Amino acid sequence: MSLRRVHSQVVLGLTAVLLIFGAVFNMYGQAGEDITNDRVIQMSKMGLDDDIIIAKIKTGHPKFSLGDQDLINLKTSGVSGKVVAAMLESSVLTTAVVKIDGKPVELHTLGEVKTGGRLGHGITMGIKAVKAKAYMEGPHAPVVASASPKIELELPPNDTIDNYIVVVMNGKSDRRELEVGSAGASVGAKVGVRAEDVMKTSSESLGNRHYKITCHKDLKKGEYIVYIVGSPDTIHGIYGKGYDFTVE
Repeated sequence: MSLRRVHSQVVLGLTAVLLIFGAVFNMYGQAGEDITNDRVIQMSKMGLDDDIIIAKIKTGHPKFSLGDQDLINLKTSGVSGKVVAAMLESSVLTTAVVKIDGKPVELHTLGEVKTGGRLGHGITMGIKAVKAKAYMEGPHAPVVASASPKIELELPPNDTIDNYIVVVMNGKSDRRELEVGSAGASVGAKVGVRAEDVMKTSSESLGNRHYKITCHKDLKKGEYIVYIVGSPDTIHGIYGKGYDFTVE
């Protein structure tokens, strides 16, 4: 067999593989794609197993409409009850959706605890307090807000707006710190965010589990976090969670 013929067969083979890949890619979509009601109906009519459709829902970005009439349309279109249940489950929030000045803010975790004052604590026989500090990497948050930020939250079921407080963080050159505890003879043992670091705010219900938090005074230039009360899980190395932002 000539070298030219072998080359031609290789090219034809690669072309066929690419065409097949393209067809499969278009049929099943890219991982992380938007999954709508119409997409679920399409996959059901293609004869895909329920488990496959549910996996697509879990790995994609669900954008479902699930009113009464929508549920009826899904049923009459042949979507199984198992798949509809997965659609409903995927639409339930597990964490708050937060926007500050209209900008989406991601939930971040406060990691390793940094302790300060150990030397003074030892020298003063325990009178000087040892402070425990949690921190986030980076000198600034990805989101920049105004001095009077518009903080909007959509809360998951069984959550309450009282769990969300605005806290000022101590900005460093490479991180942002938050004191989460202290211990000493004069102060005893304290766990939690310091009261003086918590901004005075008020909250307003906008209906349908949507809320707005308003700061009583303009915030000074610096680093802040919408901190979730009760979020620390120190056994697993989590010293708090929240939605951080920077005021410039």
